[in-house]
Amino acid sequence: MKKVYTILKSQKVGIITGFTITGLLIIGSLIMNYYPRHYAGLHGEDISFFFIHKKPIHTWFYLLFLACVLYGINASLCTLDSIIKKAKRGIRKIPLYGASIVHIGFVITLVAHLVGGLYSSTEPAVPVSDKWTAVAGAEMKITDLKTSSYPNGMPKIIEASVTVRKDGKEYADTLGYNNPVLLRRGATGLLMADYGWVPSGVVVKIDDRTLSLRINEPFTINNNQMRIADLYMPPQFRYPVVKLISINENQNRQQIYVPIGEGNGRSIGGAHITIVDVNTAPGVLVNVKNNPSIPLTFVAIVFFSTGMILVIMRVVGIRNYTEQQDRLPLPSREVITQRQEGTKGMEEVVLRS
Repeated sequence: MKKVYTILKSQKVGIITGFTITGLLIIGSLIMNYYPRHYAGLHGEDISFFFIHKKPIHTWFYLLFLACVLYGINASLCTLDSIIKKAKRGIRKIPLYGASIVHIGFVITLVAHLVGGLYSSTEPAVPVSDKWTAVAGAEMKITDLKTSSYPNGMPKIIEASVTVRKDGKEYADTLGYNNPVLLRRGATGLLMADYGWVPSGVVVKIDDRTLSLRINEPFTINNNQMRIADLYMPPQFRYPVVKLISINENQNRQQIYVPIGEGNGRSIGGAHITIVDVNTAPGVLVNVKNNPSIPLTFVAIVFFSTGMILVIMRVVGIRNYTEQQDRLPLPSREVITQRQEGTKGMEEVVLRS
């Protein structure tokens, strides 16, 4: 068992595994480039694709997966071995553990990639406009949409101001490309898939009065309950069509289709109805991505940052100590050097025993 532990934590295993991973990534990239039909449906960091669609052509990935697992074990054991040795030597200066803390952050990053690759998922896109819309266990609506374009017409900046309501609390946020709205401490992300202006209601002229009605907002015409049910453009009409639902006193339900335009009015319930215009509101199409590895990523960032700060503190401390040594007269330096060599000799004796 000790021999296996020694092999797994050896530096040679780490170097060989690292080169193996690099080679397999190159081979995998070439295979995916020349045989793209075998990878239709693969997106992002989703590695569950390879386990759902088991094929011989994916052999490079299965070898890569095993190599990454071995690399993670090697990094973990090397870090553990380094910490144990320092603890046995009685090292109490925290900056000397900086490199080990950085390695712990690296191992957590590997675990986060594994969790994200196996368990991340993307839900069907949800349209969100200026009305509260249920999405990913919360509610969201668009309050503003700002866009800018390059001279050739390509979009430059797309920024949607949103309000999110969750657990009875409301807060403002910003949604854009590469700028998702995060929920559940980052485990769920709302990503912008598309943007534009969506119909929010219509301007209706009923005889001599004009109303601005939202979709599904009820109104009354001569004791008939009416509402705008839908707005679409079927192939049999040249203009957009509004679908009206009418319910009379006898609770008889009727569907009426009224094309938009002054000359396309209809007589309904004893009144002349004309759809004058369509009101629009800013809207976006949102993809809901669930990635349980995000909290682990934040933990890895904390370890990386802490470790790097400790490493910098150690480097600065060594530099200051060297500068102090250079300022000392030669005899004092020789005495300190002799003491250091004596201390190192004692440490070697202790380690051998």
